[in-house]
Amino acid sequence: MKMNARQVQETMKLLRNVAEVDDNDVIANGASQIAYELETVKLPFDTDTLNEKRMHLLRYAYSKRDQYILNPGARHAVDLQRVEKPRKTLKKRLTSAD
Repeated sequence: MKMNARQVQETMKLLRNVAEVDDNDVIANGASQIAYELETVKLPFDTDTLNEKRMHLLRYAYSKRDQYILNPGARHAVDLQRVEKPRKTLKKRLTSAD
């Protein structure tokens, strides 16, 4: 399959999100490496030149596109299944001075 510039940019975005959020270091490092290498490819990019491991990482990144999200204006991607709930604020205790 041939990818145009817009498709390569979208793929790089998904790979960077996986690299930031995924717990598995092997997957995160592989996604980061592929995203880095895609920055200098000649267009149109032919995905048939990728080996099976790299194709698997691309499929994994696309499968996580609705879970690993980079919100507009945010600096880091988040995993929507593990987003922290807001913490409750505790009331301040007043101590009496003797």
